[in-house]
Amino acid sequence: MAQQNLSAPESAQINVRQPLYGAAAVAVRDQLRESSDLEVAIRVAQKMLATYGDSSGLADIFAYAQAHGALSESLRILLRALDAETEAGQ
Repeated sequence: MAQQNLSAPESAQINVRQPLYGAAAVAVRDQLRESSDLEVAIRVAQKMLATYGDSSGLADIFAYAQAHGALSESLRILLRALDAETEAGQ
């Protein structure tokens, strides 16, 4: 007998011994799919831009240097994922 999570709503209880079809199969496939290099690079760039994109909160030269390095590296990762890395960066 397949073990089910009884605390989950009835619609969310899935018999693991039965194949999945339709929306349930798509949801599981999307959760198990490995992220592409481009998707990872986009997430990194978004996080770096959110963290270091506004220079008004940077009080000292170290903070500017840290922001510059983080944004430069995220751009380098993004360009590498797009196979558009420059000769100087290699």
